[in-house]
Formats: sequence, structure tokens, C-alpha cells
Amino acid sequence: MTLSNRIAIIVIALLASIAVGHGQEINELDQLFNQLGSNRYEIRQKAHDQILEEGKKNKDSILDRSLDIYLKATDPEIRYRLRSAMFGIVSGDLRPEGFIGIRMMDSPMRIINGGAVENIRAVQILSVVPNSAASKVGLKPGDRITHLDGKAFKFQSPAYVELSKYIRSKDSGERVTLNINRVKPGLNKRQEIEVVIKLGSRPEGLDNDRKARAFTEWFEKSLTIRKKNDDQDKGQN
Repeated sequence: MTLSNRIAIIVIALLASIAVGHGQEINELDQLFNQLGSNRYEIRQKAHDQILEEGKKNKDSILDRSLDIYLKATDPEIRYRLRSAMFGIVSGDLRPEGFIGIRMMDSPMRIINGGAVENIRAVQILSVVPNSAASKVGLKPGDRITHLDGKAFKFQSPAYVELSKYIRSKDSGERVTLNINRVKPGLNKRQEIEVVIKLGSRPEGLDNDRKARAFTEWFEKSLTIRKKNDDQDKGQN
């Protein structure tokens, strides 16, 4: 046998091995999807959890296959489980937004110098969430946040809205510098302090709306793409 023949045989064997392996993966995946309709709860739940795990490794392919089956399935249990799995895969890939852990409002105007109005562009803290990033650096109700990373609040929108957007644009674990205006204990005066805060993650319940929006956007976009592809296929036939 010549060297070229040996090489050809080896290449064919490798391709066959890859094809077999790919086929086994597809069969195992199909088995998981089939198990979503099992009469036994533990089998349905295990299949659902395994699809979620596969989605972490092969997001696009698992989502595409899940949507295929979801659109064709008539069993309500399978559709429910698939939608739940797709929701988990899509929402699980979202960037963790930063979180301080305060209830807040715009700092109210105050009267000074015999009737003049001082409009303070600041965020006033109403309460602090226990064990949050804010509580860990000692922020207190009544504190006024006057600057974010050295920049004053703009006048285009309420200061608390600007602060919320800025913090949520950051990742959990990032650090932000806050300038705080605080009442001195026992005195009717305020002091300026600077605090560097390490952002936490938004609690699960507060993030549900964002996850739902992300899933809805993905789902509607996927359906639009599929319809467009189907229309193109029909036009070619």
C-alpha cells in the first residue's frame, strides 16, 4: 500500500469518526428533548436541567434546536419546559448589572438667604439595603450623592434616574467613586466625603423584568428570521 493510500484511509477514518461522534451527540440531544414529555416528573426535570447545561456550552445551536421543537410540539408540557429552558439560556447570558442598594430621590430644593431657592443637583438617600454595597461603605439615610466618578449630575433628567442608569451600566464588582454631602453628628452643618464603592449584583427579583425583555426580544427576532428564511425558500421553489 502506498503512502498516499494510507493517508487517504486515515483521513476517511477520521472523518467517519467525527461524523459518528456528531451523530451520537444529536441522538443524545434528541433523547433529552423527548424526555421532556415523560410521565415521570424527575425525568422531565432532569432533561430540562441538562438542556440548560448544554445551552451554556453551545448556546446558539441548543437555542435553535429548542425553538425548532417548541414550534412543532403540541404537548403543553414539552412546550412549557422548552420555553423555560430557552428563557434560562438567554437570560443566563446577560451581563450582571451593578447594584448599590439604596432607596433614593432627588434632593429637595431649600430656602436660603432670606427666601432664595437653592436647587441642589444631588441624590438623597432614603434608606439603605442591609448587607448591600452601600451598607458596606457606611452610606446612611440623609446622605446626598453629589458626584459620580468626579462628575456632577446633569439637568436633562432627575438625578436619581441618572445615578440608576450609570450604576446599571457598570458590571458587578466594578468600583465607583461617590462624593457624599453628609450632616455632621450633633451639628447643623454638612461635610463633604469621598467614598469608593464596590458594586454588588442586582437581586434576582429586581432583574426579572430585564430577563423577560431579553427573552422576548430574542424570541421575536428568531421568529422573524425564520419567517424571512421560509419566504426565501418558497420564492426559490
